[in-house]
Parts: sequence; C-alpha cells; structure tokens
Amino acid sequence: MANIKFIDRENELKLLEQIRSKDFFLVVKGRRRIGKTTLIRRAFPDATYIFIWPNKSIEWITNEVCKENDLPKFSKFIDVIDYLFEKNKVIILDEFQNFLNVDKSFYGEFQKLIDERKLKNKRFKIITSGSSYSLINKVFNETASPLYGRRTHEITLGELPLEKIISRLNFDIEEFIMMWSVFGGVPYYYEIIELDKSIKNSLRDLMRRRDSLLIDEGKVVLSMEFGKDSKTYSTIFTGISEGKTKLNEIASLFSNKKTATMKYIDLLRKEFNLIKRVTPILSNPRKSKEGIYEINDNFLSFWFYFIDNRKDYIEQERFEELVKFLEENFPQYVGRKFEKFVIYILKKNLIFSDFNFLKIGRQWGRIPKEFKLEKDKDNYEIDVVALNNKKEILFGECKWQDKVSSEKVVKELFKKTGYIDWNKEKRKEYFAIFAKSFSKKIKEFEGKKVYCFDLKDIGKLMRR
Repeated sequence: MANIKFIDRENELKLLEQIRSKDFFLVVKGRRRIGKTTLIRRAFPDATYIFIWPNKSIEWITNEVCKENDLPKFSKFIDVIDYLFEKNKVIILDEFQNFLNVDKSFYGEFQKLIDERKLKNKRFKIITSGSSYSLINKVFNETASPLYGRRTHEITLGELPLEKIISRLNFDIEEFIMMWSVFGGVPYYYEIIELDKSIKNSLRDLMRRRDSLLIDEGKVVLSMEFGKDSKTYSTIFTGISEGKTKLNEIASLFSNKKTATMKYIDLLRKEFNLIKRVTPILSNPRKSKEGIYEINDNFLSFWFYFIDNRKDYIEQERFEELVKFLEENFPQYVGRKFEKFVIYILKKNLIFSDFNFLKIGRQWGRIPKEFKLEKDKDNYEIDVVALNNKKEILFGECKWQDKVSSEKVVKELFKKTGYIDWNKEKRKEYFAIFAKSFSKKIKEFEGKKVYCFDLKDIGKLMRR
C-alpha cells in the first residue's frame, strides 16, 4: 500500500506552524477521506484529540474523553474544554458539526467560553474539523450561529495534484492514469490498493466482496456531506452518470422544476466542487446554450457508473456480472478521464509550456451547413483546443488505444478545424495526438506541425 497522505500539504503545514505559538480557533474542512485528521494530528502530535460521535449523548462523550485522557471527572463537556485550555493544551474536535445532532446548545456555551477567554486575555488553541461542508457552513457561516465570526483561521483541504501523486507512486504511467481515473486526488483511496497488483485486479477483488470499501463508499460520502438530502443529490449524480448532462435533462428527474434543480446544482458546483458546468472553450460561458454538467470528483464518477447503477447486482450478490461490466466498460471510462488528464497537464504547463496558452478545454457544436454532407453527423467534438494571444491554436485528440494511426486521426481533426471561426485567416495551427501507443508517428500534416505523445512520452514529461 502507498503512503501519499502528505504530498503537497506544505502550505497547510506552514500555516499550522505559524499559528502554533498564538491563540487560534482553526476550522479545517474538506471532503471525507481527504486527510484532514491526519494533517492536523501530524502538525499537533501532542494535542488532545476528541472525536464527536454522531450517535452518542453529550454525557457519554464527556465521560469517554475524561477516561481516555486521564482527566478529572466533569459532568459538562464545556468544562472539559475549559480545563484543557487552562492546561495550555491544543484541542482537536473532529467532526465538530456532529454537535448539531448531539447537543446544539454546546455551540452557544463554546462561544461564551471563547469570548470570555479573549476578554480576560486567557490562552486558547482549538482546531475543529469536519467532513460535511453544508453542516460546517451552518455552524460557522450563518449569521445567526453562535460561532459566526469566532474562527481565526480556516483551511479547506482539497484533492492532491496528480503530478505530486505520480512522483510518489512507483507505477508506470498507464497504471497511474487508470488509478487516477478512479481515485482522483483523494489520498485515502490509494491506501486500499495493493502495490503488487494492477489497478484492474484490485478493482476486481474489491467488487467481489460485499463488505469492501468500494461498494458503499459513494453512499457514505453523500450521506456525510448531505445527510437527509443525500437522496436528492444522489439522483443528480445518477442522472449525469447515465448521460443526462443538460439542465433540462437533469430537471426532468425533478418533475421539470428547473428553479429547484438549479439550486441543487449550484450547491454541488459552488460549495462542494463535486460537479462542474462545462461549455465549449471558444464560447462565452455565460451565454452558451451548449453547457453540460459533469461529475468533477473522479471517485464519485466511477462509483455511480460502475457501482450505484448496478446496485441490483450487488443486492443479489451477482458479483461476477458486476466484474464483467467493469471489464467491458472500464477502457471507455478511462478514455473519458484521459481527456481530463491531458487538459490538466496542459493547464499545468507540463507540456507545451512555451506556448503560454490562455484558454484550454474541449470544443463542440453543430457542424455549419456549408460543411455538412448528407451522411455527416450534425455535431462535431474536439477533445482539446488551446489558444494564446499570439493567434496560435492547438487542436488535439485523445485516444486511449494502442497502435493509433496518427495520420488518420489528424486527417479527421483537420476537417473539424474548418468549423472553427477563431481568427480563421490569421491563426497558426498546430495538432497534437495523445494515445497509449502509435502504429506510426507523423511530424507534419498539410504543412502544419503535428505532435504525437504516447504514454512513454507523457511519463517522461510527468517525471521530469
């Protein structure tokens, strides 16, 4: 198993080091499995760690904390906190939002304690963390909340950058891309993979066990984040995973109530960053009618497509059929994530760094009438389009296939470039093909430069 928990957490550790000697009320939030607890316990190894159980009474938690930490017996939890402050202890309250279920009045008591210690110039060092964005926001961001305006610092822990993960893992690039397609930048999930197995074999093994983390994890993530509303948000994820990616298609799942649907979608986009709206890169995002919604979290994207959509198989313990579905559809799934991977490394300037691209993304739309032949499709799509302010434009295609004919792909791509109006008579065009491997690489087509990147090329660039 791979330990990647502390890749690229330098900024967070630096902040935690800076506040160590001061009074602080720190809030650490982020998605389940992202590494919040590990980060703060590493930064403050001598802190008193307290987990707030969601299904226990405040009296039970108080007694348990006193017993575990060899403290005097207290009848009220707030007195435990005050005692630890007096001993100049750093306190970690994990899953802090669970007080909403355990004892809401604690927030008011805690606010009074913090205000009182500030007034009397007494020390306090407190870290609260939680996996539920919505509940953490309810505790700290709502003006009516007792703790509104009390925090001194906040950290939102995001996914690990893929280039940092690959630098730690000793996998070849093909294995890594497949792994990242499933787990994204969530460190915990890489811990469940056996290093002596391929990702495909690991997934097969996990899908054959009813008690494996893979089977219920998506449901648990949504339950942690959304509580009683998790079914509503699950409906959106299920719809997108089944190809309902436009607003009206998603709204059809909610009796065509577009206003209500947009409310749910906006929360998933802006608060949680779990889905995103994508428009053709050459369109105005605000005006484009071509916008579609995608699941931004790789794991949830995988889970809803391969697990949730096949829950009937799991209930009937038809695990071999589940594995067969994985084997038949996994290459196509990774192919879609390969496009995301390529756009990411372009945006990070890991390739074509000299071009200084300003806009990078996918392009699609209707084929103009003057180009359309009778048997042509109505729409076109280009996997990658990147442009800069020098009127240079790169057109790219991503093929998760072996022995790709670069000439054939460029020929088809060249035809699509005619549909693009951007600086049509003045631009300088380049082509790029990204594939697992090529039958033959070409360097030029119709007098234009062609770049062919196979996985070996990409692996070298990623590990420079």
